[in-house]
Amino acid sequence: MRAALILACLTASLLLPATAQDPAPAGAPASATAGPGKIRVVTRNLEPFSFESEGQRVGYAAELWDELAKTTGLEYEIEVVGTAQEIIDAIQSQKADVGVGAISVTSKREEIIDFSQPFYESGLQILVPGGAGSYADQIFGLIKSLLNPKLIGAFLLLLVTMLVISHLVWRYEHKVNTDQWPEDYKAGLWESFWWTISTLLVGGADNKGPVGVGGRIIAIVWMLLSIVLVSLLTASFTTTLTVNSLKGDINGPNDLPGRSVATVQGSTAETWLKEKGAKVRTFANVAACLAALKEGTAQAVVYDAPILRYEVAKSEDDDLRMVGPVFERQNYAFALQQDSPLREQLNQALLQLGEEGAGASLREKYFGERD
Repeated sequence: MRAALILACLTASLLLPATAQDPAPAGAPASATAGPGKIRVVTRNLEPFSFESEGQRVGYAAELWDELAKTTGLEYEIEVVGTAQEIIDAIQSQKADVGVGAISVTSKREEIIDFSQPFYESGLQILVPGGAGSYADQIFGLIKSLLNPKLIGAFLLLLVTMLVISHLVWRYEHKVNTDQWPEDYKAGLWESFWWTISTLLVGGADNKGPVGVGGRIIAIVWMLLSIVLVSLLTASFTTTLTVNSLKGDINGPNDLPGRSVATVQGSTAETWLKEKGAKVRTFANVAACLAALKEGTAQAVVYDAPILRYEVAKSEDDDLRMVGPVFERQNYAFALQQDSPLREQLNQALLQLGEEGAGASLREKYFGERD
């Protein structure tokens, strides 16, 4: 009896189908189904936020992430890619769990991925050639500014006007005042020109002036005209020296439309420049942008302000200068998959590290900023 019962139970267990494990929900984040494995981090080389130094991954964002990982007990492995867009694509396609670097938070990116709390406030700024330079460079720059077509044209027009006035004064005066205006045309025109230029510059010539009716009428016209010409020349000189010599031709965001501007491919700066109508030239990194600026193939570089300042300070190049204010303010954050289970954990750790002063120490280390 007992043998028959045991045999019946064994037969039933063999006939019943095995219960299948519930499949992982479609579209679930890789980190949610990967079990206890390492977090996959994707970054790119961009000083001073994430780069290699003596075989170690360092930088503001890289070191902040490492502190976060220690605080939250996460183990991770890093993959290095070439551009910010590749980081976004890796997170969106769930080939990576976290993006680390100078990643700007934008509404367009927020549609396809998530972000942690911001850890650094940034913005765009403009880099142009033309530092203070040596004294000789300033002199040559001044001469170059004065030799512009508009100013040369104004001087030529003034010279022609003075010659005409000088001729008319001699024509009327040499008949009635041969002592001051000789009858010989060359000698008389020279005396007349001396009176004309003296009247223009100082208001008249000592012991010399027209005595005839025609000559005095021309003299009155020239005196009135001299006041206008001196004012126009003064304004022209001031504008030329200020705009061309002292300020340069790119001084802020409003000067960029129509100009050749270098930036990093796939960056938020590229999008902004195209919207504003600049002639955008894109490069793989900031170093290539600076090379284009120095070679004269680009008139300016527009990129994230802290990165440009860092590169200029590192290069110690006096021929590069930052101009204008920081514009298009933006925040950097860690990129995460949509609805990532890591988000709340990382945000809490970021707040904790901020309270402990980790961010402040890193800002002082890489940017010289002190709270």
